[in-house]
Amino acid sequence: MIATLPPLRLSRGDTLYLEGQRAGSLYLVTSGVLRLSVSTVSKRQRLADLAGTGDVIGIGALDSGLHVDSAVAADCATVAPIEMLATLTSRQGRTELAAGLNRQLVRSRELADDLGLPMGARICRMLARLAQRLGEAPGGGGMADWRHLPFSLTHDDVALMAGCARVTATRILGELREAGVLDGSRGDYVLVPSALEQAADRYVYDVL
Repeated sequence: MIATLPPLRLSRGDTLYLEGQRAGSLYLVTSGVLRLSVSTVSKRQRLADLAGTGDVIGIGALDSGLHVDSAVAADCATVAPIEMLATLTSRQGRTELAAGLNRQLVRSRELADDLGLPMGARICRMLARLAQRLGEAPGGGGMADWRHLPFSLTHDDVALMAGCARVTATRILGELREAGVLDGSRGDYVLVPSALEQAADRYVYDVL
C-alpha cells in the first residue's frame, strides 16, 4: 500500500499548498474534498478539479519541484504526505501510486475533451462525474439513483470549472432543476448521474 506520514487535518477553507510553492511531497487524500485551482493567462483563478478520498495530489513534487495548482479544503478534510521511498520499494505501493496518478490523468483528459462540447453538455458531464466519483447515497426511499455531493458546490464553482460566466452556470443549473435531474440550492445538491449524461446528449443534439 501507499506509505504515508502522519496525516494533516484541514478545516474548510484551509490551504494545503499554493501554486508556485516548492513541492516537497505528494499527498494522499484520506477523507473529505479539496478544491484544486490554477492561474489562467489573465491571472484569474480557475477551479481545475475536485480531489476526494483516494486521490493523489501535489504532482509537482514529481517533476518541476513546484506545485502546479493550489489545494484548498472544500470542507473538513484529511491528507497524508506520501513517503516516497517506502512506497516505491513496495510493489503494491508502486501499483497503488500509479493507479492514483493515472486516475488524475484520466480526469484531466475528460475535462479537456469536454471543452469541445456545448456549455450545457459540458456542465452536465462535469456534474455527472463529480456525483459518480464523490457523491454519497442520500437517505430516504425512492432516491436510489440520486447522489448527494458532500461539499458545497456554488454557481461560481460550476462556472469556474466549466469556463463560463456565472449567469450561464446559473441558467443551466436552473434548467437541470426544472428537468428533475438536480435538486437543492445554496451549494447543497443531489443529482442523478445517469440522467445528467442523457441531458448532456440533449444539449449536444440541440446544436446539431
